[in-house]
Amino acid sequence: MTQPQITDPPSRRQRLTAERRQQILDATYDLVAEVGYDNATIDEVARRTRSSTATLYRQWDNKPRLVITALAARKYPPLPDIDTGDLRQDLHTLARNMPPPHPVGAPTLGIWQSVLADPALARALRDVLFAPYLDALKAILRRHIDRGAIHPDNPALQHTEMLLLGSFFIEKLLYGQEATPDQLIGVIDALLLPALTSQ
Repeated sequence: MTQPQITDPPSRRQRLTAERRQQILDATYDLVAEVGYDNATIDEVARRTRSSTATLYRQWDNKPRLVITALAARKYPPLPDIDTGDLRQDLHTLARNMPPPHPVGAPTLGIWQSVLADPALARALRDVLFAPYLDALKAILRRHIDRGAIHPDNPALQHTEMLLLGSFFIEKLLYGQEATPDQLIGVIDALLLPALTSQ
């Protein structure tokens, strides 16, 4: 299906009420749980929620962003502020709050099977689901640079997202398993933390 051209800037988009927004996200999650990511369509979400497809595109731009927003809203609570005063503990706390494994029997929505073939889905995962965690990582690093625990010119700073998210995606895409907090903490202790504190 050809997506309609959206010309209005985001600031001029008509806002949905919180109740209506949640209704659409719930319907999206339920649809993808039923038929899988690849078979779900914006048209069907619109039909189930008695919305226009134009409204859905205005709010979420495309199917990947709508589906990932629905996933995040259903499964992941807001990330708490992280500031233990210690770099290692901050990073460990972030790892423990990364998107948790799916509960046994819960639908995976077919997202991971589609992400390699769908660049827009990969961007939505980063920009919607992982954005709060990456923002928290940046805040942790800035704070510990200011406190002197990390040298501001340390080249490892350019690779922190790759090490954290790379571990997450490799475990899922290569081995078909969810990365656990303990695995992420292992990467932090063995690779990320020594690199950040080497100067």
